Amino acid sequence: MFPTKDVECPTCHECVAVRINRDGFLQQKVLSRFGIYPWKCGACGTVFLFRKRGHSGRRRHASHSSSSGTRRRA
Repeated sequence: MFPTKDVECPTCHECVAVRINRDGFLQQKVLSRFGIYPWKCGACGTVFLFRKRGHSGRRRHASHSSSSGTRRRA
């Protein structure tokens, strides 16, 4: 996972947090419905909850459909 500069640690106020996997019933079933995600600070190691989703390890590709459904006839 890659650290993000968008999420600040509430303990040390550094911006090197990474998203971690959900753990336990509360995080998996309850907080997931409210869009709250677990994060870990890369500087001090504090685990905290934050509303921002962050980046996954996968890259998203833009849609390659440049046509709007109609084709031009020659």
